[in-house]
Amino acid sequence: MQETPLTAILMIRNTHPDNFGGGEIYQLTLANELKKNNITPGIVSSSTKLLSEAKRQKIKSIRAPYLKQQNWSSWRNLLLPIYLLWQTYLYFWYKNLFRKHRPTAINIQSRDDWIAATLAAKKLNIKVLWTDHADFRGWVFQNINHKFKNPIAKTILKLADIPTKIIMISDFECKFFEKSILPKKLDNIVTIKNGATDQSKKYQGIKPKKQQICFLARIEERKGIKELISAFSNLAKDFPKATLEIYGDGPLREFCQKHQSSQIHFHGFNDKPLKAIAESEIFVLPSHIEGLSLTLIDATMLGKAIIATDIDGNPEVVEHQKTGLLVPVKQPKALEEALRLLLSSPKLCQKFGHAARQKYEREFNFSNTVRNQFLPLLK
Repeated sequence: MQETPLTAILMIRNTHPDNFGGGEIYQLTLANELKKNNITPGIVSSSTKLLSEAKRQKIKSIRAPYLKQQNWSSWRNLLLPIYLLWQTYLYFWYKNLFRKHRPTAINIQSRDDWIAATLAAKKLNIKVLWTDHADFRGWVFQNINHKFKNPIAKTILKLADIPTKIIMISDFECKFFEKSILPKKLDNIVTIKNGATDQSKKYQGIKPKKQQICFLARIEERKGIKELISAFSNLAKDFPKATLEIYGDGPLREFCQKHQSSQIHFHGFNDKPLKAIAESEIFVLPSHIEGLSLTLIDATMLGKAIIATDIDGNPEVVEHQKTGLLVPVKQPKALEEALRLLLSSPKLCQKFGHAARQKYEREFNFSNTVRNQFLPLLK
């Protein structure tokens, strides 16, 4: 008689112990949706905060080994024998883990594990799914078509026929991936978009403050925080009641602290992000690179007028002049003009916010996404 699985699915998101962003939040959101559908999830990671949050939310969590050396380019190619030893160790670690927890499926979402965990699962006849959080485009598959570069990515691509499905989080990521692996073609690629569980009722009693702008992201260069502060500073005198509320932490923390004023408020890390978004009238994300932003989706869920850069997956969330405004990347002047338009047009903010909420209900309600698109992959 076959043993009953202890865990229906293990989700593997191995990243630097200090990391906790959209890719990690995805694990928690997906795990909770699976629990609602009577499927037992487990999270395998080295992210300290992810494991802590999983434990707090009563989700099975397993600390995974993590190799801090992730850059194997240039002269570091000489160290690839060390990487091979690391993969060998990781392979046996996953074999023991899978034998212990007996999952029916695994969902791998990080580079090293696309190799070791995939091979271990194949050996034990466990169903494999891959999910990409813009890592393929951001760094994993760089220079993959160059003959003498990135052997790790070439290895991952050789294994890409093993997963039942390779899940892409946006149409943009899917198209980029298919183009980057040419001439190879895969028939197991599917787009299942990021989403958010509907929590709008919890915040419907909060009345947004007029002319309050919210920025919530990691405080780093590529999130466009410098352009945002520059753009807002240029219009602040014209809108004396307007405020820019900055939430997050990261390498540009001191930069934000130095630019605080009576109208620019830096709050640092916030453990109640939805409340921060709900309190504002406008949500802004002028990032330089983006997958399918969970904070943008949260803003649509809460019915906010949105300004975002016209890059990557952002246009899939923000429809220009319908649910918000799209601006060119790294263009403070264009960002300033968009802010001026919304700050001077409360009715337009309401119109965009209402349309954003409708778009969320149609496309980004994660409960529907899991039920209609993810669960069938486990059967």
